[in-house]
Amino acid sequence: MTREQLTLDVINRKNTTYLPSQIEFANLNKKMELAHALGMRTEREVDEYLGNHIFWTAHLDDVPTHELHNQKKMEEAAREGRCRIDTKRNRVIDGWGMEFELDATGYNNLAHPLEGLEDEPELLDTYHAPDVSEDKMDMLFRSAQEDLKTYSGDYLVMMSGYNGIWEKSYNIVGMEDFMCLLITEPDLACQVMDVIADYKIAMARETGKRGFKVGHFGDDLGTQVSTIVSEEIFVKYFKPRYAKVFAAFKESGIPVQMHSCGNITPFIPHLIDIGLDILEPVQTCMDLNFLKKEYGKDLIFYGGVDTQELLAFKSPEEVREQTLRTIDILGKGGGYICGPSQEIMDNVPVKNVIALAEAIRESR
Repeated sequence: MTREQLTLDVINRKNTTYLPSQIEFANLNKKMELAHALGMRTEREVDEYLGNHIFWTAHLDDVPTHELHNQKKMEEAAREGRCRIDTKRNRVIDGWGMEFELDATGYNNLAHPLEGLEDEPELLDTYHAPDVSEDKMDMLFRSAQEDLKTYSGDYLVMMSGYNGIWEKSYNIVGMEDFMCLLITEPDLACQVMDVIADYKIAMARETGKRGFKVGHFGDDLGTQVSTIVSEEIFVKYFKPRYAKVFAAFKESGIPVQMHSCGNITPFIPHLIDIGLDILEPVQTCMDLNFLKKEYGKDLIFYGGVDTQELLAFKSPEEVREQTLRTIDILGKGGGYICGPSQEIMDNVPVKNVIALAEAIRESR
């Protein structure tokens, strides 16, 4: 069986014994550092060595945030008017008006097109999401569908859905300002979220139509100790909009995977309630035993191996032992895609990445 089918069987509870895995990197330079240490030359060689099961792609609007260093896709996105490259300022401006450094090694938005919205609500009158009318879809999905055709089977090809309704709202307005709007001007905050939600719903619906086999959505909702917003705020403002995005994926019969960093334990029952199937990534600021016991019948868990302390600062032997322990907890009875609790960051030694990969192979 292909890695794609094996992973789908785990997601669909048709196989409780197989262990899919995925080790992602914060940037290409870090991934190629591992390649050089192993005497490899290409990303695909590294993916094969790591035993990765997922290939991430993005439609053109998301290329500046997800595939910034893919020169071919960046040029295509600029040519089609989905972003603008300003070489003099070393910036790329995406269709939302956010800006990123062309040589960035991580996600860092430098522009807030709706900054000052509380004092100038008329800014929303002329602000629009990128055009996703029907005649634009072939163009938006063209390169992603090429990836689907090329890599499907070898990998489960997944369309990036990062930077969701909450994240894009605070990126557009400014984080502090948007959080204030949620309390002081909730109707205005909802107008911003609705612009983004309508866009996300359209793209979720199209993702299923275009043959992708898992729907992906992402919003970082947690800190290391708590959720960023209260459960009351989440249920009132976020949950109903997420429900519409999830439902758009489900129209095509595909499962829903959601990314959120941090401790989001209070939100998990609500996410299950609106159709979440895969929680990505599981981070160790949450109680792994509790998650498996309480929600293991409802969710597939993705991640779980600590990147902040374990992979960054511990020995390879400690990495091996803790990885096997995590697999034992989250993988019991199936329903687990093993990997780090976040991308491999620059401060993770190569020897610890190798220890992680070897431990996964040992368990498998």
